[in-house]
Amino acid sequence: MANSTSIIRDVTLNYAKVYTAEENPFGKTIFDIQLEFGKDRIDEMKAYGKVRELSNGNFAINVDRPATNSKGQANSIRVVNTEKAPITAPIGNGSTGNVMVYSYDWSMQGRSGRKTVLIAVQVTNLIEYNPDSGVDFDIVAVDGNSEVAASDF
Repeated sequence: MANSTSIIRDVTLNYAKVYTAEENPFGKTIFDIQLEFGKDRIDEMKAYGKVRELSNGNFAINVDRPATNSKGQANSIRVVNTEKAPITAPIGNGSTGNVMVYSYDWSMQGRSGRKTVLIAVQVTNLIEYNPDSGVDFDIVAVDGNSEVAASDF
């Protein structure tokens, strides 16, 4: 299969780390986004990554991009709205959009496969990112050996 740039349209966007690259559990600093979709799109999405089932019955793949290219230069992800104007608003889970990716075949040390790299995100319906879910610990003051909840003051 040839190298190609394509747009994955009309997907739900989750866990969007597209403004600042973050270190993943494997020690690599990457941009990353989860693309959620229905069962009817599994065959289409297999071309872009490993499809896995979510607890809500939908399916997902993750698409990422290293923080730096092979020359050590910083990468970035272009993020735009429906009119292709840049946006910087945090993307909340459940937002919808289109994702531009670049796919290529690779071969190394007797292994081979196809890699898909995140290039850009177009947000078509922005759900406000709200990290305050309303569930949190109480503030607890320690008084000697007993703990007193802040609500007791």
